[in-house]
Amino acid sequence: MPRRIGTDESAVTSLPFRLTVSGILFAVILLLSSVYLFDFLEEAKENAALNEISKLTAAAEQLSLHGEGSEISLELRLPEGVSVDFGALPGREDKWPADANDYCVRTAEKVTFYYSAASFSNPELNGSVSLASGRHRLFLSTKLEPKSGRLFVLISEKESL
Repeated sequence: MPRRIGTDESAVTSLPFRLTVSGILFAVILLLSSVYLFDFLEEAKENAALNEISKLTAAAEQLSLHGEGSEISLELRLPEGVSVDFGALPGREDKWPADANDYCVRTAEKVTFYYSAASFSNPELNGSVSLASGRHRLFLSTKLEPKSGRLFVLISEKESL
């Protein structure tokens, strides 16, 4: 007579619990991965924008060293979702020219402030300049502000590409 083997069904009864816990852990890992990936992509977008902006700030600082009447044309491309304000800080646009040496980079998630040796202004010499995402063909020139004798780099857009 064959011996009857006993069956242990404890593994079968705990299977739904194990699948539920595994599903929750997988969802948490997936959520954390997507958050880190999004932060990485935002950081990469900001770095790409800073590389482009550095062209403008370096040119502006060089123009400032040469004095009034200096001119240069350049082209830059700001990544999608990035904008830059030259000569003003957010919420302090009315403080120009006190903040004329500052510029800020805006992405979807954050605003970062920077300082430049050059003072920025619009072509009318009365305020700041904002550039949105996309390609821009810019004309930079220097001019002394008559009241203060301060040298400004005027940023004007020749045409948007």
